[in-house]
Amino acid sequence: MITLDFLENVEVFKELDDNQLAEIQKYCRETGFSRGDKIFGAGEAPRYLWAVMNGQVALQWELPGRSALPETTITTLSEKMTFGWSSLVPPYKYRLSAYCATRTCKVMQVEKDALINLFEQDAEIGYKVMIKLLSVVGSRFLNLQDEVAKRRGSDIMNQW
Repeated sequence: MITLDFLENVEVFKELDDNQLAEIQKYCRETGFSRGDKIFGAGEAPRYLWAVMNGQVALQWELPGRSALPETTITTLSEKMTFGWSSLVPPYKYRLSAYCATRTCKVMQVEKDALINLFEQDAEIGYKVMIKLLSVVGSRFLNLQDEVAKRRGSDIMNQW
């Protein structure tokens, strides 16, 4: 069972009180994967919002006709980090693929449809979660920009 102690530390749920967390807890379940297992694939219609409970999850850009490679990893997520946010925003398609990146990983999945219904019933929960989600997405985008700039700078330096 997913505990309130875990939920209150998940990055998108940090602003919620115990009663609000208990509402979300109803739609959570934990599942496990082994190294290299695909959690979901790019282009799939999302059914869940996810959070890492232990281990690591790699988000990868998959090239058509090729299997996932370490160099296609965009980022690696660890405990309490959320992924699969495409489940909550149109056009509701995963843009990256998610893989278990450690020997094992345990993740929490939250039913997308149940969450959206909860947000419609309790706008305060929806607002708080979406504001935190926006913050997470923005932060990760800035990290990606920094990484691209570093790699591009390295490429330029290596051409001299």
